[in-house]
Amino acid sequence: MLLHQRLREGQREYLLLALHDPLPQGCKPVDAGRGWTLERRLRQLAQDESNLRTLSTLVQAHGPLGRHATRTPEDVVKQAATLLSFGHLRLVLAPPPERYGAPAFPEEVPKQEPPVTPEEDVTLRLQVVDDASDGPISGIKLRILFADKTEKEVTTDADGNVNLEKVPRGSFDVLSLIDGATLSNSVAMVRTGGPWSGQKPSKAGTKSKATSERVLVKVTEHRVIDGETMDSVAEMYDLTADDVAQFNWETTDPAEVQQRLEISVGCTMKDEGGKFVFSRDDDPGILYVPRPVALSGLAVDQSHILRVKRARRPQPFSFSV
Repeated sequence: MLLHQRLREGQREYLLLALHDPLPQGCKPVDAGRGWTLERRLRQLAQDESNLRTLSTLVQAHGPLGRHATRTPEDVVKQAATLLSFGHLRLVLAPPPERYGAPAFPEEVPKQEPPVTPEEDVTLRLQVVDDASDGPISGIKLRILFADKTEKEVTTDADGNVNLEKVPRGSFDVLSLIDGATLSNSVAMVRTGGPWSGQKPSKAGTKSKATSERVLVKVTEHRVIDGETMDSVAEMYDLTADDVAQFNWETTDPAEVQQRLEISVGCTMKDEGGKFVFSRDDDPGILYVPRPVALSGLAVDQSHILRVKRARRPQPFSFSV
């Protein structure tokens, strides 16, 4: 588990907890702010190499980029800020170690910023389209966090659009909701930008029809090792074993899951109860894990295009003739 990671700032020490983790004794929650206030604070902490490694590890497990993607310190700060803003992680102040012989420095009081006032003429426009065909993707469920700390859950319409009127000015963050995700109904981020789908004809000369309901996810390939189980792998990503089974094989039936572990993951070893267990020798030995896509710092006064493709699917083995 990547919980209880520590960040240090002088004599102060912070813990990063998951949303439902109990508050350790002696610790107190920290209001780290939102938006630029939060990013500025994390940027200061990330100047310490040890803190930057800690944040990078958390972003690797929970962020929208791939396991081997290259991240700049600025990328790490922005993704960590998004995870904290949406409540996936909490920052708490640990009690001062006794060896210091003095209380920790008082908590920094964030500067008061003027309230963000909504203006009637500000409209948030966002569209999700297929990167290859420019066809709109309907049914994508998203959570939007505004600069004034309010949130709204939205779903893309038949034209792949989200249009919200009279929203707060400034930037906003987006998090995809992945309930019900499977490999067959999932799409993955490719890039942002490009022309609005309604303004660009398809290759056939007519606008593509919207697809059926999809789920926007980041798909993580997890290579199983000795001693892991479905439960332990799921727990590593804050999911349940049923979540992982449903995403990979669209079933949670125990007998069917066992069959898929043998056929799709290549399990050969069983425990005393006759259930398959993981080994580093399993071939291909891969489980696919869904993670939400998080985008931060999008400007309200600009239109945003999210370009996606079908999520990666396991490929059948092929043999040369």
